[in-house]
Amino acid sequence: MKAINKTIQVALITVLMLGASTFATAQSKSDYKQEVKELKSQLEEIAKANEIIAQNLKTFDELDFEVFTNEEWTRLHESHTEDILVHWPDGHTTKGIKKHIEDLSAMFVYAPDTRIEEHPLRIAS
Repeated sequence: MKAINKTIQVALITVLMLGASTFATAQSKSDYKQEVKELKSQLEEIAKANEIIAQNLKTFDELDFEVFTNEEWTRLHESHTEDILVHWPDGHTTKGIKKHIEDLSAMFVYAPDTRIEEHPLRIAS
């Protein structure tokens, strides 16, 4: 009789352990699925942000390589607002796109070979 009771106890403990294990596995699968869903969402956000960054870098290249280098001042509004405040290396400041264009144009008088040909560093966020 003791052997039967012992067998029943072992069987009952085994069933309980399997049940607990199955419940824990089901719970962890649910948690896992939720975590995967959240990670996929984060990856989508990162991918969208990277697309915006790539487009911004492309625009920056175009504005420097084309607009600045070729003195296409009519396109400067693509990257500058009307009330732009410019801090020049010598310490003076100017305000307004019209004045900024005048100053940029003057640079090309005394330095006609001014150009931007590459961006060795690319910074974006």
